[in-house]
Amino acid sequence: MHTSFCAGIYIGSRSSIACSVTARSLRRLIQTAPTMATSNKIVKLDEFSMKDDLSHVQVVEAPVPEPKQGEVLVNAYLRPVNPTDVILIKTGWGGLVPLPSTPGSEGVGKVVKNGPGASKFKEGQRVAAAPWPQFQGRGSWAQYVAIPEKDLILVPESLSDQTAAQIFINPMTVYGMLHEQNIPKGDFLLQTAATSVLGRQMISLAKHYGVQTINVVRRKEAVDELKSIGAEHVINSETEDIQKRVKEITGGKMACGAIDAIGGKMSPKVVASIRKSGTYMLYGALDPSSVSASNSDLLANTKVLTGFLIYDWIEKPHKQEVIKEVLSLLEQKILEPHSGEAQLTPLFFFHRVVFPARIPYIIV
Repeated sequence: MHTSFCAGIYIGSRSSIACSVTARSLRRLIQTAPTMATSNKIVKLDEFSMKDDLSHVQVVEAPVPEPKQGEVLVNAYLRPVNPTDVILIKTGWGGLVPLPSTPGSEGVGKVVKNGPGASKFKEGQRVAAAPWPQFQGRGSWAQYVAIPEKDLILVPESLSDQTAAQIFINPMTVYGMLHEQNIPKGDFLLQTAATSVLGRQMISLAKHYGVQTINVVRRKEAVDELKSIGAEHVINSETEDIQKRVKEITGGKMACGAIDAIGGKMSPKVVASIRKSGTYMLYGALDPSSVSASNSDLLANTKVLTGFLIYDWIEKPHKQEVIKEVLSLLEQKILEPHSGEAQLTPLFFFHRVVFPARIPYIIV
């Protein structure tokens, strides 16, 4: 469910457990916070576990990292809690992440110092990363992170801290999936979990490129909610047959392609709703059971089933071009991340905002 607020975790000496943070007070906090310290508070995982009580996650003091060849030391101060962070905490992405590890898939911070061979960024400049090095065990949930210079993004002055903290996961995934699907102008893209932040961004970006979206939701209220932000077509999967409705909407052509955040039992319905040789793209696993499709969909209709992971896709030769385009889309507000009033919470209560990952901000 899309929320209208955000939560924050603050590392510092303030004793309040929760308080409202205005944009002005957030900026003041950031501007007055020290940019260098002798210690580094981090969120540390010593194991991956499905336990929702987060007893396997601790806040500890660690040395401030020294940037190595080609790295930049960044003082991170704002980061969202994404579903991908929860997956990491629970599963370690199937062995891709080492232990011990610090989670955190994105955020924003200020440059503290350059390591040997790094000179692109100046001290104090505001930066984000694509990606943060969480697959090396050094995610954004730390005060100080050493990040390869090649992965850093200079944040334009026109972007707020809240937007800058959310440059990577959703906007670049939306852009990347729409690029890979290559839907002709005027044609149809089917998407599940359409009320998510990513789903809303896909509606906006697809409309910008002249692509019609068919959006699958599970709540009656969500139908009008999405139509109010410009969604052309919305299907309530609890009361409507997805395949039948897609056929009606497209005049029998079916969708050109589909993106699916659910998988599992939803996947055969989505695959059946795309046309011959269309592409089904899985980018999430809200249903942990396996994706499936009928034999006829794969053999007679030669439909393509594939996955999308932004960490792999962004490392292609188009990386700088993608970053430039996504920043432009954010500046034009064609892509708009989640925004709202922040709730400031001390780091040692971070577990209150991680499960479920609906409250998007950690302030450090």
